Amino acid sequence: MNLKKGEQKIFFKAGGEWCYIWTPEEFDPINPAPVVIHHHGARGYVNENEADWLDNEYKAKYLKAVMADSGAIVASSHACGDHWGNSCSVKANAALLRQLDEINGLDTERIGLMGGGLGGALIWNSVLGPFAGRVKTVVVMQAVANLTAVIREHKFKDVCLRAYGIPEETEDEKAFNLIKDSDPMVRLQVLEKGTKLPFTVIYHGVKDENIPAETNAIPLAAALEKAGANVTLELFKDVEHNTYTMGKPMEDRLRKFFSIL
Repeated sequence: MNLKKGEQKIFFKAGGEWCYIWTPEEFDPINPAPVVIHHHGARGYVNENEADWLDNEYKAKYLKAVMADSGAIVASSHACGDHWGNSCSVKANAALLRQLDEINGLDTERIGLMGGGLGGALIWNSVLGPFAGRVKTVVVMQAVANLTAVIREHKFKDVCLRAYGIPEETEDEKAFNLIKDSDPMVRLQVLEKGTKLPFTVIYHGVKDENIPAETNAIPLAAALEKAGANVTLELFKDVEHNTYTMGKPMEDRLRKFFSIL
């Protein structure tokens, strides 16, 4: 794949999944750009010539903010759809990274990750798996980090288990045991102090009843801190499961954060 100067949106397949690359207007392959990989949420998609985060203007504004000061390109994979961080999605993310490593004009020594909802599980399963030691920055917004809590809270137990090929009626304890190897929180809470981890910012709404901060964002920050990571947790007291609709205040945060890449 050859990238040209300027803005471009290119769709391609990696690991059997549709992916895209979006470059900023000032992109010039002579000066390799950092890479931010975005991870979509539930019902998100990347298909041939379309992606929900490119096609919806309010979402695309956040990706533009990511690119604004960093000069980064944004990439994403469909990653097996509503995956909840399963092995299929991790393999798809790894295939995307291998493809990005081969493209001239990209500096894959400067990698950031961004995502929310069920995409959060894929972020951490990638950081602790095929992306280990390579990710510089991470932003998670209203993101899943605790599959055990998802099962226990029962609100999304059915769709989470479906992503792992587990019958929806499986009792909680058995489901925990079947899914624990892919539960980011289980894995993060036992990391040794000093494990190489990315500079992380967590944005979460206090009033989120879908993915409660008490069982996801707050213990995620605690686990990362325990392992010695540089992590900031920002809770928005009047926000529900919709940091994605905060507009300019969130755009400004993303622009500033990713400028460090």
